[in-house]
Amino acid sequence: LDKLDGVVGLGAVKTYVRQLMAQLQLQAQRREAGLPVSTDASLHLIFVGNPGTGKTTMARIIAQMLKVLRVLRMGHLVEVDRAALVAGYAGQTAIKTKQVVESALGGLLFVDEAYAIATDERDTFGKEALDALVKLTEDYRDDLVVVLAGYPDEMRRLCAANPGLRSRFATTINFADYSADELMAIAEGMRGREGM
Repeated sequence: LDKLDGVVGLGAVKTYVRQLMAQLQLQAQRREAGLPVSTDASLHLIFVGNPGTGKTTMARIIAQMLKVLRVLRMGHLVEVDRAALVAGYAGQTAIKTKQVVESALGGLLFVDEAYAIATDERDTFGKEALDALVKLTEDYRDDLVVVLAGYPDEMRRLCAANPGLRSRFATTINFADYSADELMAIAEGMRGREGM
């Protein structure tokens, strides 16, 4: 929570993270008390926003939070992009995607610029990577959280290209651009940390 509070701006995102934390704590308490707990909710997320709006920073905080709450075993963050998931030869992409997903088990897989995975309907390697990723998010849903991040318009196109994404990534979090005052607060924080 200190790390979350230390992030400048992102009020709506912080509120969502606090609500998620409260929900997960309630589920843990119900489980300990022997009460039924709904396990249908997916923790996979879509982050949309411009570059530099805190998407990767927030993914790191969420990964650590999920480890503290014992939702994730290790709580590490594996950050990838299209190049890490898509191979150059037919039949190799699904294998490469699976290896990346398996390296993130117990933690959070952060796919930056996720819209670039499958650029259009002719991109067979990208489509193979996306299909494999969607399937693996379901196969490992109890041991992995996946965050797909990118620009708003491009992420809408990606979700339209693969109907399975919407059901597995039900929550989209919008990262607003920083205001001038928030940018100044970030700059002041950096200046102070660097002893300037």
